[in-house]
Amino acid sequence: MLTSNMKLNKLSAASLLALCPALLQAQQAAPAEPEVEKIEVTGSRLKGVDMEGANPLQIFSKDDLQKRGYESIGQFLRDLPQASSAGTFTDNGAVGGADGSPAGAAGVSLRGLGSSSTLVLVNGRRVAVDSFSNGFDSFVNVNSIPLSALERVEVLTDGASSVYGSDAIAGVINFILKKDMQGHEVSVSYGDDFASSDFSKTNLTYTGGFATANSNTTLVVDYADRNALFNHDRPINVTLLSSTRVTIDGRDYAEPWCGDATSNGGSRCQYDYVTQRAIQPDSESLGLTLNHVTQLGNNREFFSEAMYQHNTGSAYDAPGAFDVRVSAGSALVPQWARAIDAQDGQQNQIRVRSRFPEMRIQDYDTSSYRLLAGLRGELGDWAWESAAIYGKTENEITHVSGYMGRDKVAAALANGQFNPFDLGAGNSAEQIAALREAAPRLGESEVYSLDFTLNGTLFDTVSTVFGAEYRGEDIFDRPSEIAVNDGVFNLGASDAAADRTQYATYAEFNLPVTEQLDLIGALRYDHYSDFGGDVNPKLSARFRATDDLILRASWSTGFRAPSLSQLGAGTSLGTAYINCGAGEAFDALCGTAGASLGELELDQETIGNQGLDAEQSEAVNLGLSWNLTDDLNLTVDYWRYTHEDIVDVDANTTLKACVNGSAPVVDSIAQLGTAFGCVLDAGGDLTFLRTGFFNVGAQETDGIDFKLDYRIATQSYGDIKLYASGTKTLSYERQLNAETPKEDLLGKLSGANEIARPDFVADFGAEWSRQDWSASLGAHYISSLGDGDFKFDNETLDSWLIFNASLGYDINANQSLLFSVRNLTDKEPPYASSPTNGYASSVHDWYGATWTLRYSVKF
Repeated sequence: MLTSNMKLNKLSAASLLALCPALLQAQQAAPAEPEVEKIEVTGSRLKGVDMEGANPLQIFSKDDLQKRGYESIGQFLRDLPQASSAGTFTDNGAVGGADGSPAGAAGVSLRGLGSSSTLVLVNGRRVAVDSFSNGFDSFVNVNSIPLSALERVEVLTDGASSVYGSDAIAGVINFILKKDMQGHEVSVSYGDDFASSDFSKTNLTYTGGFATANSNTTLVVDYADRNALFNHDRPINVTLLSSTRVTIDGRDYAEPWCGDATSNGGSRCQYDYVTQRAIQPDSESLGLTLNHVTQLGNNREFFSEAMYQHNTGSAYDAPGAFDVRVSAGSALVPQWARAIDAQDGQQNQIRVRSRFPEMRIQDYDTSSYRLLAGLRGELGDWAWESAAIYGKTENEITHVSGYMGRDKVAAALANGQFNPFDLGAGNSAEQIAALREAAPRLGESEVYSLDFTLNGTLFDTVSTVFGAEYRGEDIFDRPSEIAVNDGVFNLGASDAAADRTQYATYAEFNLPVTEQLDLIGALRYDHYSDFGGDVNPKLSARFRATDDLILRASWSTGFRAPSLSQLGAGTSLGTAYINCGAGEAFDALCGTAGASLGELELDQETIGNQGLDAEQSEAVNLGLSWNLTDDLNLTVDYWRYTHEDIVDVDANTTLKACVNGSAPVVDSIAQLGTAFGCVLDAGGDLTFLRTGFFNVGAQETDGIDFKLDYRIATQSYGDIKLYASGTKTLSYERQLNAETPKEDLLGKLSGANEIARPDFVADFGAEWSRQDWSASLGAHYISSLGDGDFKFDNETLDSWLIFNASLGYDINANQSLLFSVRNLTDKEPPYASSPTNGYASSVHDWYGATWTLRYSVKF
């Protein structure tokens, strides 16, 4: 695989070199008249075929996003009605751990089925997934795609594994980048909030088109810088206060530093860690995209693309907690604690459970690369295209503040160089710095592929495409050894490493049965080196009932290959419990202690599973596209997804195997070797369990999408566009494994991460333009939600409605201004008691009212 990787890397590098002469030899003369391009629309590989209304597809231009005030692709996707649910996440301002979203990253999940079930494409082809996972979910970091480089975004909300392969269970999001530009454009923007905090962002973009008689090169260079936003910058509702305490002779005491701010009958100091967290990290990014096309003659064309994005920044969280013991005779012990300890006439160890004196800060550094070179042409009546692609992401997270080494702290306590009392206020900056561990976490993900398609017509009427592709993937997530071995306070970590190859063949046909009815069929076979093959068909029908009304229906199966992170996950250590007693499922693993206590606490080791199979899905879509008038269009779609064999960590699967004899039950970990299984002690009690990922879960969801567009053209008052789009989810059920009941998760917050699944999300608004002026007013609505699993004084989150507005002015033919405001009325997010920060951050935000002023000039 390394040899293939190097060959593709060299080929892609050569394609970049091929672009340089085009830049250097760009001419002022107008290019030759271009040939009519045969367009391929997301959801089908058929080119030059009228696919109007055949698929549920939404298209958003870059101007659409900027008018609504979006500063990043992640913000736009979180508000997208079909993606405003579980699995979609934007930049996490707080630090990321081994099981959370990594700092500085953003991902998307259509239908709430998970980010690993939504395929992300750039110009119709795959990109490398992030080397870090979101929990156990793989994802493409959409922050690696600069908003300024976009031409448009195409969102396919239907299963598409028969066309694109793995990951397209819930649909496809295809980012189409700018190309075929002529001239140059510079755009400068600055934005901030209306509050006293500094949440400013600066953006500078250059777009250039370099044309010759037979070629075009489009270059986009984008720079952005944004400040962080903290919880203390907003009047958030803190729903949970932590605490610190000192334990002397078995009794807890509050330290003097907190005064009357105590809990638990005055025995603990209240500690507010929530307001110290960041809502959004600071960031700085530099991006470059390049698209080149050269006409070679004889209907042949060379095309190439290059993409580079470098993002850096910092995420922030409250100081980390620690639990240490100090000798009562130590000079570190304050007088008030000495006096209490002396009351029994003995000197005993004093236990301190408190916080370090400095904020935790993670610096993140992410680079992504994408190189593509290809040829397309015609062979008789058939069109062919082939391309080689190489993509890579590199991640590094460094812990620059607040992460203390356990051994360093223990040594410092022993020699009097770290005072744990009073939140560590008695320590010098040098003493604290000596405790830090940078513990860098490194990650890398690579993908390389070669594809070929052949488009044409069979039997004079059947539009057809045949294709094949070969792809290799390689990923590693490598935390520092000290983090893996739990040598740093508040920093869990586990490693992962895996690679594989895959090949696929596919075909798609459009059969016009009558002048009104088209049948569209697609079939794809994928074969993976690590789990085998999978076949997925799709059948669609498009019926043109009238010139203005199209009815559509589709059925398809889909699959998701287990992610490399799930296959190659390293060791993760934790604690588990089983119940003991007659009638309990795992009583056979309980011995002497279990019979006495009624339960057992055991060590659990979780690792990857090379025996995973693919997840399977079925999708159904029924819809219509109706042009009620030339200016009024309505689309409505009913959709349903069934998703089975979902990969998840499931200790019960291994425990059942130990009970029924299909997994080893031994006396020591060494005897277990590398297998999943159980270790019992001499008393017959389970003390150690090794488990991992299995195909165990299932989920089902269905709902209705709608979209309405109405254009009004007037001579005196300008042009007006009214729009409304939304998603009404009718059901969402999740089953963790076959033994657990289905759980209805729709319309509430759920789980430890307080994930929201609203049953109705909608966007609606109006756009106006007249001569040199334009304006827009839009709204984003999220229905009410049930409070989460840890609610205490609240049952329901109110619905949320925010308004966005923009005003644009064309100074002249080459210069323009755009002023946009998000959350025009500065609407606060609805109160939620279950999350510690008092709101559902997965769908709501505390950004408040923000504004952006953009100036663009063409030359």
